[in-house]
Order: sequence, then C-alpha cells, then structure tokens
Amino acid sequence: MKKTVLGLLIFSVLNTANARIDKIPPGFEVIVLGQQEYVDVYLAGRHLGKFFATVNIDTVKFEAPQKIIAAMALDDDDKSHLPELTARLSQPLARNGELACSSINNSPGCGYLNPDDVALIYNDEQNAVTLFLNKSWYPDNSKNLMYLTPAHDESVVNAFIHQQDLNVAIQDDFKSAYLQGTGALGVTENSYIGGYWSLNSSESDGETETSADVNELYYRYDFLSRLYVQGGRMDSRGLFNLDGGNFNFSFLPLDAFDGVRAGSTLSYLNREQASQGTPVTVLLSRSSRVDAYRDNQLLGSFYLNGGNQTLDTSSFPAGSYTLQLKIYESNQLARTEMVPFTKTGNLSDGHIQWFIQAGKLADTSDYDEQERDNATAAQAGIRFPVTTQSEMMLGVASVDNDFSAEINGHVVPPLGDFGFLDLQSGFFYNDQGGRGNLQQLNWRIGSGPAINFYRKDTSGGQCSGDSNADDYDLNCFESISAGITQNVFGWNLALNWNRTRNHADYHTRWDNNSDFASNYFSQTDANTTSDSVQFTATRSFSFNNWIVNTNLGVFTRDDGGSNSNDNGGYLMFTFNETPRQDNNARSHTTTISTDYRTSNNSADQASWNLARTWYDDNVNHREVGVTLGGINTDTLDSSLNGRVDGLYGNLSANLSDSYDRQNQDHSTAFTGSYSSTLAISRHGIQIGRPGNGDPSAAVLVAVKNIEAESEAQLSIDAAANGSKASLTGDESVLFPYSSYEMGYVEVSDSSRKHQSGTTNLITGSGKQNLMLLPGKLRYREVSASFNYNYIGRLLLPDSVKRFPIIGLNSAMLLLAENGGFTLEMPGASQDLYVLAGQSFLKCPLKVVKKRASIRYAGDITCSVIAYDQLPPQIQVQAQLKQSLRKQALETAQRERVQ
Repeated sequence: MKKTVLGLLIFSVLNTANARIDKIPPGFEVIVLGQQEYVDVYLAGRHLGKFFATVNIDTVKFEAPQKIIAAMALDDDDKSHLPELTARLSQPLARNGELACSSINNSPGCGYLNPDDVALIYNDEQNAVTLFLNKSWYPDNSKNLMYLTPAHDESVVNAFIHQQDLNVAIQDDFKSAYLQGTGALGVTENSYIGGYWSLNSSESDGETETSADVNELYYRYDFLSRLYVQGGRMDSRGLFNLDGGNFNFSFLPLDAFDGVRAGSTLSYLNREQASQGTPVTVLLSRSSRVDAYRDNQLLGSFYLNGGNQTLDTSSFPAGSYTLQLKIYESNQLARTEMVPFTKTGNLSDGHIQWFIQAGKLADTSDYDEQERDNATAAQAGIRFPVTTQSEMMLGVASVDNDFSAEINGHVVPPLGDFGFLDLQSGFFYNDQGGRGNLQQLNWRIGSGPAINFYRKDTSGGQCSGDSNADDYDLNCFESISAGITQNVFGWNLALNWNRTRNHADYHTRWDNNSDFASNYFSQTDANTTSDSVQFTATRSFSFNNWIVNTNLGVFTRDDGGSNSNDNGGYLMFTFNETPRQDNNARSHTTTISTDYRTSNNSADQASWNLARTWYDDNVNHREVGVTLGGINTDTLDSSLNGRVDGLYGNLSANLSDSYDRQNQDHSTAFTGSYSSTLAISRHGIQIGRPGNGDPSAAVLVAVKNIEAESEAQLSIDAAANGSKASLTGDESVLFPYSSYEMGYVEVSDSSRKHQSGTTNLITGSGKQNLMLLPGKLRYREVSASFNYNYIGRLLLPDSVKRFPIIGLNSAMLLLAENGGFTLEMPGASQDLYVLAGQSFLKCPLKVVKKRASIRYAGDITCSVIAYDQLPPQIQVQAQLKQSLRKQALETAQRERVQ
C-alpha cells in the first residue's frame, strides 16, 4: 500500500462520517486532496496494466483515462459509447473500498458493481482498481466472434520470421541429421511470402547421402477474410489446415506443383482448439526409443516406457502420409512399423469451402524415375454442409492426363442419451484401375464404453502385377483397427484388434530369359495377412507424493506365414514421484518401473528402469536427468539427458549406452535437437523461442530500465500464448506467435525467487489479446524501475514530529509512531527526502543487514535542509507537494466561509 497510513488514520479521527472538514490541521492538506498512486487496473477479469491515479479518502481520479481506454481494445461496435466512457473516466470516481472482498472476508456479493455508466472498487491492500461498466459498454469477447480481425497499428511491422529445427541421431556407423525451416515475410497488411524447406543428411557404412528440398515457396494474398489466392510452389499441407479450407482427402493425388491456387479460407475463423492429427500409438514391450520418419525425414525422437504409448505429433506437418516408426530397444533396432497419419483441423464455419489449383508437378526424384517430369496437374475440391450434423466433400484431379475422383462423407448424428457418434467414409476412383475406400467410426456412449473402428483399403493396377499401371500413389494394403474401452471400478479396460492384409493377388511372372531353377525359386505370392488381439487393464493409485501406474495385458498375434500363433502377456508397475518446487523454484522427480512379460515365441523377460530428473524453473526452464535400466541380467542400459528452454531457443540432448554382458559389448547412441525462431525487422535481428512449424508472426518484448545510472537488475515476466520468459533490465525476448489465431501477450512483475528488490512496471504491463498474420511482428516496449526494500527507524527532529511525513523520492513509505518504517526506494537513490509540514528533510540510507530482498537500515538520523539543497529532480516533486498544500488551504478557507 503506497500511502502514508498514519496520516489517513489521523485524518479519519479528526472528522466525522456525516460532515466535511471544518478545519484542516497544518501539514495535513495533501491527505485531503490525495496523492498520486501507480495502481493496477482490471476490467472483466482482465489486467489492463498499471496507470497513475490520484487517490484520496473518497475518490480515485485517473491521470490519463485515454490510455486505459486504449488498453480495453474496443472494437468498432464498442466505440459508440466512447465519448461518455471517456468523460466518466476523466472524473473522480467513488472508491467503494468497502466492497472489496478482502475488506468483508469474501462475503457473497463482494467485489461487484452494476453501474449505469462507470464505477470502480479500490482495494487498499492490493493497490488495485477494478472497473465496472454499463453492461452494453463492455468490449465484445473476441472468442465469440465468427471471424477475427488482425491487429493493424503502429506497433505491428512487416518482418522476416523464420523457424528452424535440427534433429540429429548418431549410433555406431550410422549418423542422421535433419534440418527444416519455415519462413514468412510480410508484404502488405494482408499478404505475405511463405516457404518450407528441408535438408537431410545421413551416413551409413561410410556412404553419405544428402538431399535438399524446397517443399513450398509462394506468395499469398487474403481478401474479405474468406478468400485467398496464392502462387508459387505448393504442396497439400495448406489444404489440410484452416488456411486452405480444412480438406482431408485420403486418396486424391495432391503432390507438390508449381502454379496457382485459389479458394476459400478458414484462417480468420476463431477457434479454441488447434488442428489435431490422427492418434499414433505404438505397443512397446519395454522402455524404448521411437524415431518417427516421413520418408527419410526424421520428424522426432521419443523416449517412452513400455506399454501402449501415444506419440506427440503436434510438431508434425499437416497432410495425409505414412509414418515410419523405428523402435529401438537397448539402442538396437527391434522393428519398424508403418502407420498411416492424417493431420487436419476438422473445423468449419458452416459455409461451403472450395479450392482450385493448376500447374506443373514439382521436380522430385520419384517423378524422375517415372518419367513424369513437369507433368501438368489440375485439382479442385468442394466441401459443403448437408445438414448441421453432416457434410460432403468431393475432389477431382487430372495429373498427366490421368483422371481421378474422391468423395467423402462426415456425419455426427445427434444421439442424445446414446452418446456421441462420429462417422466418416470415403471412396476413390481413377481411370487407371485404382480404387480406394475408407471408413471410420468413433462412438462414446455417455459414461459407457468408447468404440472406435478404422479401415482403409487401396488397390491399383500393380496389385495384379501389371507393371504398366500408372497409379503409383496406391498400394495393395488393407488396414483395419477396432477397439473398445471402458472404465470398471477405477480400471480402464481396453480390447483392440488390428489387421494388416497385403492383397496383391499375383505370382511372379515367368521370365523366358532366365533358366528353370531361377524362375522356379523366384515364384512368390504377395497375399499375406497379419492379425493381433490385445486386452489391457490399467489403473493409477496415489500414495502421498507418489503415483503408481499398473498395466497388465494379454495378446495373441498371427502373422500369416508363421508356423504358429504367438500368445503372451505382460505385467508392469511404474512409480512416479510428483515434483514439488522449493523456495528456489527447483524440484526433482524419481521414476521407478518394472515389468515382466512372457510369450510363446520368445523367452520370458523381466526388465527394470530407474530415472531421476532435476528441474530448475527460477529463470526459464532447465532440466537434467539420468536413467539406469536393464533386462534380466543380460543387458544394462544407461542414459544422461538434459534440456534447456532459454531466450534463444530450446536445446535438448540424450546420450545413452547399452551393455551386453554376455558378449561384453557396448552400444552407444546420441540424439539431440535444437529449435528456435529468427526475426529480422526494423527493430533489428533477434533469435527467440521455437514455434509450431507453420508460417508465423512474432512478438518482441523489450525491457528498458528508466534509471540508466542504476546497476540494479529489473526482473520481469513476459508470456505469449503460454510460452513464458523471465527478463532482466535492458533484455528482450522474441516469441513466435501462431498466425491467424487469437492469443495474448502479458507482461507482469516477476515471480523469480530471491530478488534483491522490487520491480515497478511503468509502461507496457498488463495482458492484451491480439491476432497477427504471418510475417508480422508486434513490438512491445516495457519501461520499469527497480526499488530496494528497506526497514528501520527514522530519527526525526522534534520540530517536525507532529506533521505527517510524505516521501518525495520514495515509491512507498509507511511510518509508525515510533519512527519505524517500511520503504521502497529507486535502485539509484542513496538518500531519502521527505516533506514534513513546510520543512524538507534528508535521511541518509545505509544497509546494516540484508536478507533476501529486505535491507535493514537500523536507525536513520534525518536533518532539515533548505529547498535549494534538494536535488533538481526532487525539487520538482517538492513544488508539486507545495502546490497541493496551497490548493488544500484555499479549499479549506472556502469551506470555512460557507
């Protein structure tokens, strides 16, 4: 609380509740008119920032109401009441402090007003003001709007914003590195240049392969918040998200091409959830590393415990493609699985979505082999609602004069008490003999079981051995998965069935140019089927600071060509310690796991794993961990991992080793990643946090210390869309900002532990919602000062003890009757200057002891000085206080006359 409490108490004693002042004691005039405060202002639960206001015992008057209105971020429809709102905020408003919840023990109805125009509640303890407006005056919640409006003001500038991600994997004679980048360059208010590129390099057995690819490089122009046109090199990823209408074709050939595209967009559609991809699950027999590849591109590495695990695919590119999952156990490649994957937003505004595109196929090595370089391609698609619960999607394509078409249906029928049902189906045809169909069902029956079914079947001319068939995008596989899950007495039970069938129905043709033996032994039949059924039961238990996860299951697997089925089961226990931060924002967690599994086709095995991780979140985020595990007594696995999330990107690394006791052989592997964002604008060149992999915007928060001569470090917290950073004086942080999406930027006092003082935000604080287009940078400058916290006792001359003491250069001064004080002083100040009646005093500060952010000054002797002995900047404050005294005297005289 930043006011002289003693003066307020004396003033309240000298006056009654039903009468104004009859006589003001000399020296107490400033209390009547109030003094300037720097208060937090809130509106509808949103922090608008800190603003100067004059606070007295009755009212609060804002010094710059126009700044508060600007922080409200009113839309055009909200500005009809702007003149009246400005007029009311320019007037003194009643404090209503008795309604603050802290004043009435959080009683029902506290902290709320319903005024006809503007009112406020002032909280003395928090030095905060909560504003209340006429209900029709509140700014509209942007999340309730159908389409969002991007920010266009002087703080938003065009910029080149580039995200880069590096993944590396090294093991024995194999090395792999994958570097990918995404860039956006703002051109006009509603257009930009976007691009995706990648560089892949691998080395195996002394042979090195390197490839570079520019997946996309285009210019895009949006208009009317519903339509777009773009030209350049493009692939299908834009069509599979909101930017291109949110299509999700599973079969239609939509390869990269050089040309033009036009259509409808859902980019400006307000959404509360990001695009989601189809779940990618993998059954692990024990703790393993899973490397996910798209073709030969390493999209990410995952370290997972045993069981049925789901991969985090949030950073994977949008589209429909096949993932190659390489599963390593004890750093040994155990198996490789192929998983179909589709990532799309699945959001719509209820209108028809469409696109049309034409051009030449981009040059790739695949097409070179097929002698289809520069083949022409033209595609079109339309998605339209049939009812409020169903929609249809139709796509046609002509690629190198080969015609194809796909039709899909999506139904979400209203089932009421029978739960939620989502049905999708699709059919494909091309004039080269290619066929495809897809069915998907997800049914959640209230609190009952959840049922899911997925089937995809494709066939083409090559499935019958026709080597002249051109439908290269179609394989000869049928993939089916079905499952049911249900909670029973706290246990989650799941039954899943998976089938993979290769229905290439042909035998290898007889080659007349080869001998009989070669032809005979090369005869094959590609038709094979693999079935697996698995039942699992999982449950979690909590014991004090530990969570115990139990997982048991049985399975049967038939791989068709095998002599017998493989039947087995497993039992797993995992103990996880819940991290708890200490006073230094540090914590740790311990994980202990063990499992036992058995099957017909392999020997029984028991494995164990022990992991310990330490976290430091005082400044940004840092962690380091060690892991030790093994299988039976044959293998010993160990690893060391670390992660740093800093102002200049995120860096992670993992070094692991597996020791085979029987062969006395070590196998060592290293994986690492680095992700960051680069921004080039008129504000300079910055490197910051990583983004989400799409062409994006950025927010630059720069901190300025208004006391240049002070060596004290400010401490400020900044956040943008959930990404946080802790800054000190004269630092800046670059946040990548998801384009076409309503988010927020927030600047507040730091929560950093063990600060040496208090940071006071002058400008740029608070939370603000905004939407930005790709290639736009929002610059936010924060000015702040640093205050030291003192406690001690002021020894005052007897001549001034009867007057209230008012600090001239202090941010806050609380004084008791015996001279004991609590003080906040700017970091560069060495002396405290105060006003007592008409006298000026100088109180030299000293530090006797210091603990955390509190400095004990002991007894401070204050001496009276002349006005001209005050520092120049303090003289300005003294003139202001004297002016207030003069006004108070004149007001008192008028009241006595009346």
